[in-house]
Amino acid sequence: MVTMGTFNVIGVSCSPRKNGNTDILIQQVLATAAEDGAAVEFVRVSDMKISPCDACWTCAKTGECHIEDDMQGLYPKLLHADGIVIGSPVHMGYSVSGQAQVFLDRTFPFWHQKKLRNKVGGCVVSSNRRGGISTIRVINGALFGHHIIIAGYANGYGSAPGDVRKDERALNEATALGKRLCELIRILRREVFWS
Repeated sequence: MVTMGTFNVIGVSCSPRKNGNTDILIQQVLATAAEDGAAVEFVRVSDMKISPCDACWTCAKTGECHIEDDMQGLYPKLLHADGIVIGSPVHMGYSVSGQAQVFLDRTFPFWHQKKLRNKVGGCVVSSNRRGGISTIRVINGALFGHHIIIAGYANGYGSAPGDVRKDERALNEATALGKRLCELIRILRREVFWS
């Protein structure tokens, strides 16, 4: 999904399951942001070939990752975005998926020079029952480490793909996250002022 708008919001799904609960929640955030005037793009890490960080620290010197894979195509999209939403299912009870961990690790080249500073971010997580809050902490902790302003999160529940559509609270949280992302982006761009 790609739309045109006055500012850019990217949703990054780190779920291995296509069209699952994580994707549904991210797409709800993006649909709300698009209604509010954002250009949105949805990407799935599982559809890409992204290698793990090899801890070479080249990026500390150059500001760029030396690994040639699909992450190279994501770097400019993240830099161009005003808002970034990252989603992951809960894996192994209390943390992000392997895809999410690899993706978050590979954003390390931006960390040294704080290239994502003052962008607006948030996360969505989906789980069977437990681990949502600890997974939110992992993702928002990574966003915070980049000096991204946290707009919030959506935490959904469901076992089977699509179950989250029955989780009204999670869908409302995703809608609220989309609205808050846009609100904070406008405030930072000085399009909206507090009265």
